[in-house]
Amino acid sequence: MKTTIPQILEEVQRQTKKDQQIKILKTYDSPVLRGILKLNFDSNYKMDLPEGEPPFRKDIRTPEGYSDTNLYVEFRRFYIWTEQKLNLSRARKEVLFIQMLEGLHWKEAELLCLAKDKKLQTKFDKVTESIVREAFYDLLPKEPIPPKKFRDIVVSKNEVKNNSSVSNT
Repeated sequence: MKTTIPQILEEVQRQTKKDQQIKILKTYDSPVLRGILKLNFDSNYKMDLPEGEPPFRKDIRTPEGYSDTNLYVEFRRFYIWTEQKLNLSRARKEVLFIQMLEGLHWKEAELLCLAKDKKLQTKFDKVTESIVREAFYDLLPKEPIPPKKFRDIVVSKNEVKNNSSVSNT
């Protein structure tokens, strides 16, 4: 049985040292794990769904890893909710999402809803953006330049332009 995404994040949560947390993420590296983390931490990557957990039937009796489907299988369908140009009504997208959640183990469904809303840290507070950046350096976009530093860059370019025009005259 393959280790589920909630099991991986629970293992990270149990660790006390940052290097151990990063090692676990790297050990279980997969497109699905990266996709869930990107969904949570990348502000440009969003699902076209309303915020919050939709009403769905949670199967709490099935052991973890033995549900009808799992995130490793369902991840290939994420384009339905992430691509804006897809010609599906919002209501249809919501129905498909609920159907998927009902096939997942309740822990995976809960985790997906948290990641969709960018609230994974409410359950897994040790899974931070800095840990994810260190584990997967190319997953998230470069950090934006803080306003003060950006202003300094613009000023220094203007000074260079002004100085070069003075020296040419």
